[in-house]
Amino acid sequence: MRLSVVGNSHSAALKRALDAEPAADGARVDFFVMPGGSGPHLQAEGGRLFAAPGKRDKLFSTIPAAAVDGLDLAIFDAVLVSAVGLPSHRNGAPDHILNQLALGSRVEDSGASCQLVSEAVMIHVMDSALRASPGFEAIRLIRSVFSGQIFLQVCPLPSRTIAAYQVGSDKGSNLAAQYGDRVWAFLSWYYRRQVDLIQAYADTLDARVLSPDDSFVEAGFTPNKYKTPDPWHMNTGYGRLVLKQTFAALSSSV
Repeated sequence: MRLSVVGNSHSAALKRALDAEPAADGARVDFFVMPGGSGPHLQAEGGRLFAAPGKRDKLFSTIPAAAVDGLDLAIFDAVLVSAVGLPSHRNGAPDHILNQLALGSRVEDSGASCQLVSEAVMIHVMDSALRASPGFEAIRLIRSVFSGQIFLQVCPLPSRTIAAYQVGSDKGSNLAAQYGDRVWAFLSWYYRRQVDLIQAYADTLDARVLSPDDSFVEAGFTPNKYKTPDPWHMNTGYGRLVLKQTFAALSSSV
């Protein structure tokens, strides 16, 4: 069985997991990944996938020729898109929906820059942002050149260290300050809605969603044992979890 991981920075956890413990049962995993929130940023030409022009110098692939010749998915049994979802929240990203809107039913301190909205409005904006994202376009492009199985890893929830992030830092997140003790309930709601919206889109392209562990989504955060210094990206152990999910899904669909 041969699996292609097409993705963004979240793919690093999967690559480290495979470096530490190669896939069993003769499975081969290759990577075609590049950094970029809500990515990967792709284009399709002649039945092959390429990194979008602005990402080509940042592309990493375990298939050396793919950087120049493109990724030929015909040699693969399945594709894992790692990871799909709205980009990580950063204070320095003014266009991020969480820097523009706050969920009025859970917010404690909206700040001067956020508009309080209802759940219905927030979901509508989330849906629009996802549908316009490079990640959703990547799924469509993959399906346009690949008839096999497509699995979608949903971006992980942040770790609890988000609560200690510097509010004034461009790379920090003010969500914990904004929502107070309700931040985990908000993040749980936010991720459940994302999974629902991603699933609805996946259904139109015969793709399968691999959601974060439901206990993580219920809690609103990823346990600290999977954390890295960046609360939005996870470690090798988390990579093992995603690969286990993927191989189990592949086995169940044979």
